Amino acid sequence: MTSPTDRWLAAAPAGLPPLEGPASTAERLLLLLHYGIDWDSGWVGRRRERYWTQHLPNRVRVATYIGGGDLDRWWSVVSRSLESEPTNTDQRLELATLLREESEPVLTLLRERPTSYVLRTRIVAEAVAAARSSGRKK
Repeated sequence: MTSPTDRWLAAAPAGLPPLEGPASTAERLLLLLHYGIDWDSGWVGRRRERYWTQHLPNRVRVATYIGGGDLDRWWSVVSRSLESEPTNTDQRLELATLLREESEPVLTLLRERPTSYVLRTRIVAEAVAAARSSGRKK
């Protein structure tokens, strides 16, 4: 069975190289964070114009400092800040697995390179949206 992030990443353009290890964990956490946001009634949905360039990268980075050296605490801080939570059992299972990964290397990447991971998340999200849209048009 494939995970939610495997399905989303499968929609990514061929030019987006796959990541491994802590980089893959960081990317998958951001995908789960993005897809768990309450776009209809949360504050983020009302501020979409700055979501990718300010809100998401800033909150990801700040949470690495506030959350200490622990992925569980980082997730609690950033998900609360963006009003995000997994929307189904598969997402919760994957999140629970990812949060058990070694924290320090993942948090270091999210602290030092949030823009690159946010860009990758945006590329995947746009590819998923395009695939869903073209699927509806058929």
